[in-house]
Amino acid sequence: MRRRRFEGRAATLADSCEADYVVVVTCGQCGAKRQMHPYRLIHARRSLETARLDTELSGFFCRTCRRSVSVTIACTFQHPGGW
Repeated sequence: MRRRRFEGRAATLADSCEADYVVVVTCGQCGAKRQMHPYRLIHARRSLETARLDTELSGFFCRTCRRSVSVTIACTFQHPGGW
């Protein structure tokens, strides 16, 4: 069974999850970047489903600088695995 084709622009984290795009999470404190599937973020915190992309979101913990930080989530418009 094929996945339904996503039409339009990914504006929220739920849109990028539906389109099966990878997102980049950037720490606002140290600038560390991490690529991940948006499903992992939505699964961890359900309120992130309506979060807008390219805006600062607070309440995250950075593994690099070891503190509570605000992050920016950006869509890469690439599918996981590079297909």
